[in-house]
Amino acid sequence: MQAEILRSIDFIIKVNTRIAESVGLVYLSYLRRIFQDLLKMYGLYSQCISNSVKFRTNENMLKSMRLVRRDILKLIQSYIERATDFTIFNQEFLPTLQTLVEDY
Repeated sequence: MQAEILRSIDFIIKVNTRIAESVGLVYLSYLRRIFQDLLKMYGLYSQCISNSVKFRTNENMLKSMRLVRRDILKLIQSYIERATDFTIFNQEFLPTLQTLVEDY
């Protein structure tokens, strides 16, 4: 059951990545809505992965959690590659991304 949920989350993130690639700057309004949730998800899965490795539990879920984390990064990267004006991104998202980069 939980593996299905992770696959569904990963699918949604991949769809959002394709949308960000297609529409570019217009995606900013939606990214604003989901950005904090993406970071929370990334942090949660990072913590779960660390605990799973440390205590050797949930090893079958590691791959799915790593995929979700990777695709979150790809989504953000896709937006950055298509963006033309970085002032909004730098002001709103960059300070928060520093914590994510430290974990990466």
